[in-house]
Amino acid sequence: MPNSLCVRFILYTFLMIRLGTDIVYIPRIQEALSRFGHRFLQRVYTPSEQQDCGYGQNTSCRPSIHRLAGRWAAKKAIAKALETRWRGVGYTDIEIIRLPSGAPTVSLHRRAAAIVSAWQESQWQLSLSHDGDYAVATVLLVYSKAPPSNLGDGSVKKRGNEENKM
Repeated sequence: MPNSLCVRFILYTFLMIRLGTDIVYIPRIQEALSRFGHRFLQRVYTPSEQQDCGYGQNTSCRPSIHRLAGRWAAKKAIAKALETRWRGVGYTDIEIIRLPSGAPTVSLHRRAAAIVSAWQESQWQLSLSHDGDYAVATVLLVYSKAPPSNLGDGSVKKRGNEENKM
């Protein structure tokens, strides 16, 4: 009987999980808006976010400082999950949008999108809440990452546990 070969293909998928959370004092956001006005909105929020919070042009909803604070907390929580500490990532690179169901979701642009593009797949879960003077956001990032180059090295395994390179 010929010496049979057993070829092993190793497919490692590394599932990574990151968590970010942040709490914001809503009067602090109100103070920044009162002090800097439109400049603050332009620097921190995308036009879509401004519209959704009632601060955009031709908006159909009334202004909500609670929504702005919730989005600010979400942006900070996402930056924590990305582990950027805002280095190289602008405030508008992270956008919070509402799905038709009303649930918030994450949309990344420019540098923040480039960070995530290095991963094979990613999913975000975002929760926003506010009560009284505080808004809080918690984000869960689940992504898969390619294995380190020393794993899955394409070796061929002979019966008897001898290894040969292909």
